Amino acid sequence: MPGPRTSMADGLFLVGTDRDVGKTIIGVGLVGLLREMGIDATLLTPISTGGSVERATDLLRRIGVTLPKRLLSPVSYETLASPYVASQVEHKPVDMERVWEAYAELRQQGKFVVVEGGGLMVPITSRYALVDLLKDFDLPSIIIGKTARGTLNHCLLTLRMMLAFGLPPRGFILNGFGQFGDGFAESLNPDVLEELTAPLKVLAVLEWRPEYQENPEAFIRALKQQDRIVSLLEELTNTSFQNPARDY
Repeated sequence: MPGPRTSMADGLFLVGTDRDVGKTIIGVGLVGLLREMGIDATLLTPISTGGSVERATDLLRRIGVTLPKRLLSPVSYETLASPYVASQVEHKPVDMERVWEAYAELRQQGKFVVVEGGGLMVPITSRYALVDLLKDFDLPSIIIGKTARGTLNHCLLTLRMMLAFGLPPRGFILNGFGQFGDGFAESLNPDVLEELTAPLKVLAVLEWRPEYQENPEAFIRALKQQDRIVSLLEELTNTSFQNPARDY
């Protein structure tokens, strides 16, 4: 595992195991938590599809991030599909230069950039997948999965692929507890995942609550209860967060 950093990381990359694992709300929540820690953070969705950029922009605005769309989601498509498929449907090739220009500008502004990625093998072009994007960003990463049945398979497959590419993650966030009605499986999956992937840790297990989708502040409060994710953010940003939630 990487040792303690002596300087602040440039950002954090979120890798998804599946659709609808909550990467957007988790990304916004992490940005909000970082901002409460005194870090000038933002979310970057390099390539958005299906109009998802509007939702992310709205949630970010609610926590005080008001950057222009070209910096928050430099490449976007209306088609709900992988970037490569969407680019073919809309006859608009993926312009990776816009992604790197946006990221460079955010870093020049001194921002800690939380990158909302996706599934590792999601194609961006015919010869470039999300795993290549992860490698090119060269940021610490977290795997985002569900608490539901099937998540062990999805998380382990994602981890194996990341390790094969020499891209070890810092841990897992499991999201949506209570949403799937999977009883014992949901309750035991976090512990079993840690057992199977030691020394990696599940950094947070987050409940499903409908209000989180419209109230990012409530989700940030929930994140603050998760000591492991707070500790990772402290390490990556070389800060010490006086967190009142830790006293509860």
